[in-house]
Formats: sequence, structure tokens, C-alpha cells
Amino acid sequence: MAQGYDVIVVGLGAMGAAALYQASKRGARALGIDRFQPPHTLGSSHGDTRITRAAIGEGEFYVPLVRRSDQIWRELESLSGRRLFEQSGGLIIAPPSASATFHGAGDFVEASARVAERHGIAHEVIGAEEIRRRHPLLKPRSIDRAYYEPGAGVLRPERCIQAQLDLARQAGATVQFGEKVTGYEAAADGLTVTSERGRYRADKLILSAGAWMADLLPGACRPALRVCRQVIYWFEAEDISQFDPRVFPWVIWIGESLDEFWSTFPAPPDGEAGVKLVTEQYHTATHPDAVKRAVAAEERADMFYRLTEPRLKGLRDNLIRAEVCLYTVTPDEHFLIDFHPESERVVIASPCSGHGFKHSAAVGETLAQMALDGESDFDISAFRLARLTKPV
Repeated sequence: MAQGYDVIVVGLGAMGAAALYQASKRGARALGIDRFQPPHTLGSSHGDTRITRAAIGEGEFYVPLVRRSDQIWRELESLSGRRLFEQSGGLIIAPPSASATFHGAGDFVEASARVAERHGIAHEVIGAEEIRRRHPLLKPRSIDRAYYEPGAGVLRPERCIQAQLDLARQAGATVQFGEKVTGYEAAADGLTVTSERGRYRADKLILSAGAWMADLLPGACRPALRVCRQVIYWFEAEDISQFDPRVFPWVIWIGESLDEFWSTFPAPPDGEAGVKLVTEQYHTATHPDAVKRAVAAEERADMFYRLTEPRLKGLRDNLIRAEVCLYTVTPDEHFLIDFHPESERVVIASPCSGHGFKHSAAVGETLAQMALDGESDFDISAFRLARLTKPV
């Protein structure tokens, strides 16, 4: 039996790395375990750039999380010497008549503007002509309008994870990669975590295993989490400088139907060589161990010709790179953050559904507080497990 720990964190992606850093920085004896070697491209916390914005149209209860995360990102930049955030501004484009929803919200332009108004977040709502004037690479229709947030930007996910893992180690945390956790058992005097390599004793456990989370939950909880395969594309730009964060914002484009959703990102000079494009699909679920990692030619063509060409100038049909990303999705597309239904020694976290990374620094702090203190600074009642397991 290995030495005992105050807390063990299983899964060291966005949330787990943040939780390990926050726990170790408080002086806790902390162990982090991951089946791979993060940061990696096999889960949900990669892709070179991830959107962050302050007005969270998915729900106002997210605003304190993203604002606290923004503070932590700045602290991490100072401590690590790494640049983790690029301010570019951000546009959410949709026609007023769009029937499609985005992360459970209806009119996402209006919802975002409403949250921004209530929280004093600088923003504008602009029409198609103004979108074209400011951003001539974009091709909005006359009926389109946009929510614009000048303070928004992109986070660098691999750097964020690496910075927190490095700082956790510096604070005394133990980190073990390439180790699959196979089970855990809580008792009155502590708990035991079992892996393919051995057994570990701890007082508390944080489960943040991303797309593999359902495998670590009781059977009755597993149907609440679906894993959906997404693809990230990088296409060649005619002039990559036109997509620099100083001149080009991220864009979330919500069409008339769910299969018309599309998003593009600024291209930091020290990032990937092409321009990043994504869409989302939630109709087909998979298991992370069985996901199709190859990207078909038909998928590439659909992204470029159906979704991108009608909306964006300045790209060539030359795919530089493609990666698969896994979204773990709850039925209402809100997070799952709670104590385990069978033991408060175990904290479970699936801050997911494709909009979690921007909040991950504060979520990690919240998870550490729950494990070490039994409570958190933030109200997480909206994220309780019970809402997802109620009988129909």
C-alpha cells in the first residue's frame, strides 16, 4: 500500500489539472493520476485555442465562474511565465428567426446581451452591414446580427494544463501518467483508489475523468452522460496575418438548424499553421475507447464547402490538420459538479457539454474546496447530480 494522501485527483485534463494545482497550492498532500500523458489530444481539453467570454448566455450562474477563472488565468501567467490568453474580441452571429439553440439557450445573441447588460460587461449588438465593415472576411446575410464582446478572446488549453501541472508539482503534488484507475472504495476512515499499478489511500477523491467519467460512476448515473465525437479542422489561409487575434475575433455562428452551427478562431502567430474551424454534433454518441479517430474526406469537404465557404473568405481548400475532440454531454447541457451519491469523500465533476474550458480554472478551485473543506465559495446547486437522475 502506497503512502496516504489528503486528496487524489483522477483525470488531469482541464478540470483535474486545475483541481490538483489548487489543492497542492493549499498545502494538501495531493496525487494526480491520468491514463494518458496530458496535455494530449485524446480527450476534451486540446485544440490550441478555446473560446472565453464573460457574458455566458448558457446561464447567469456561470458568470462568477468565468470571472474567477479570468483572475486565475492572469495569476497563472505571472507564475508560469506562459502566455495563456489572447484578447481578440468575439462575435456570436445568428438571425433573429433561428430555430436552432446553442447549449440549451434560445436566441443566444439576445441571451448574451441580456447577461452582459445585467453584469456590466462591455458589448454591442450589431447588424450585418457593421459585421462586414469591421470584419471583411466574414460573409453575413442581411438578416444576421451579432453580439460582440471586445474583452473576449481565446485561451491556450495545452499551455493552461501544462502550467497548472508544473505548478502543482512545484507545490509538492505527485503526478502519475499512463495509469488507468479501475476502481475506488470509500469507508468511514478514508478511501482506497485502485489502478492497474496498485492501490492508494486518501482522505478525499476528485473524479474528473472527462469522457471516461461515466465508467467511474454508479450504474444509475451513467445514462446522464453521453460522449459525442467532434472534429477540429485547421485549413490553410491565403494570408494568415489576416487571422491574427489583434484583427480577427473568434466567431460562433448559429444557423437556422443545429447542423448549421459553425465556429472559427483567430490564429495566434505562435500557434497552429492554419485557421481553426469547428462544428458540433449531438445526435450520435460513442464510448471514448471506441471513438473513430480518423477524419473522413467527406467530413473535410462538408466543413469547407457547406459550412465555411458561405461564411468566410480567405481560406484555401487545403486541410493542414484535423483532430477528434470528445464532448461529454448532459441532457440539459449544464455541468455536473457534486458529491458522490454514496460518499461525500468523493467529489464528481463533469463540467462539460462543450462549454467548460473557459470556467475550468475556477471549477478546479471549487473542486479543491469541496474536497478539502466540504463546501465551496460558489453556488453549485444548478450542477447537482439529482437533477439528472430523477425518475421520468
